[in-house]
Amino acid sequence: MRAGSGRGGAKRPDPRKQLYRRRRITVGVLAVVVIGLLILGIVLMVKAIQGIRDDLSAPAPEPTTAEPTAPGPADGEGSGTCPTDSVRVAASTDEDEYDVDEEPQLTIEVTNGHDADCLIDVGEAQQEFVIERDGDTVWSSRYCAATGEDDEAASNPLVFPAQSSKKASLTWPRVPVDDDCRQTDEAFPAGDYALIVKLGEAESEPATFTLAEDPDARSDDEESGAQDEPEGEAAGDGEGDDAAADG
Repeated sequence: MRAGSGRGGAKRPDPRKQLYRRRRITVGVLAVVVIGLLILGIVLMVKAIQGIRDDLSAPAPEPTTAEPTAPGPADGEGSGTCPTDSVRVAASTDEDEYDVDEEPQLTIEVTNGHDADCLIDVGEAQQEFVIERDGDTVWSSRYCAATGEDDEAASNPLVFPAQSSKKASLTWPRVPVDDDCRQTDEAFPAGDYALIVKLGEAESEPATFTLAEDPDARSDDEESGAQDEPEGEAAGDGEGDDAAADG
């Protein structure tokens, strides 16, 4: 009887209490995780707000404008437009003297005296070929220039490597015109002339050349003089003969 009553008197754990206990533990863990996530989110939000405030309070950077660079050779970078004082020009002609039927070839040589590659505008609007005689301008390439604001030839920037030169030439037709490109009755007489070339503010030293005298005109003058001379001689000879006769 005691043994049976002892076994019957032992208490079994209540499964419902164990279920409730597990639920409370689970809920507690979840609550701790949620609280941790909330705290982390609040910390990150505070840092983000503080970063925005710092950015807004920082002084704005000063705007900078980059100078355009010349598309120079692969082994060196361009440095933009060449300094004005480094651009040099020189004038030359293909001959020193021209016959009456020859048209002089006028040449401009442009040199970049800078120590870096840079741009030089060699467009027709920048160039001028001037021909002078006794210090007076008798012809200019500007007289009949057809360049304008919309003309592509008016501007032609080219990359000049450091200490390099480029040449351009034109043929002078020797047709007298005024500064409105109207042909005149004047002519270019034989004699010495000077070529001066300009590119922007740069101007060359004069290159002298000569226009030879027309040989046909010289022959006509000589023939005319020869025809006049015998008449004088004949008159002189007659006077001498008369004098001899009188004597």
